[in-house]
Amino acid sequence: MSQYVGKIKDLPEAPGNFIANASKKVIFGPTHFWPDYVMRCFDLQPGAGEKSPHTHPWPHWVVIYDGEGVFCIDGVEYPVKRGDWLHVPGDIPHYNYNSSDKENFCFLCIVPPEGDVSPLLSGKGC
Repeated sequence: MSQYVGKIKDLPEAPGNFIANASKKVIFGPTHFWPDYVMRCFDLQPGAGEKSPHTHPWPHWVVIYDGEGVFCIDGVEYPVKRGDWLHVPGDIPHYNYNSSDKENFCFLCIVPPEGDVSPLLSGKGC
C-alpha cells in the first residue's frame, strides 16, 4: 500500500505475544505514528486465551472487531462480540479468551508503551 495506509494482516508478528495459538500485531505505537500509546491487534484461534487473572498499573482500552469471546474484569466474566468495547482499569485483575470452538476472536487493545510486554517475560505486562 503506502507509508500511510496498510493492512493489519501484512504487519509483522509483534514480539511479546504471550497467548498460545494467537497472533499479536502492533498497528500504531512509538515506532509507528503514536508515541504515547500502543494499539495492538490480537487474533485468537478457537479456544485460545488465558484464564488466570493478572494485574498491572496501566489500563487497557479494547474494541472487539470480529468473533466472540470473554473478558474477565475484576472477577466478572463479560461475554463480548463484534462491535463491543471495554475498559480495563489499571490494577484490576483481568484475562480474556476465545469462547468459540469454530471462529477466531479478534480485538484491538490500546495500552501505554510500558504495557506492551509479555507478562511471562516481565511478570507485569500484557
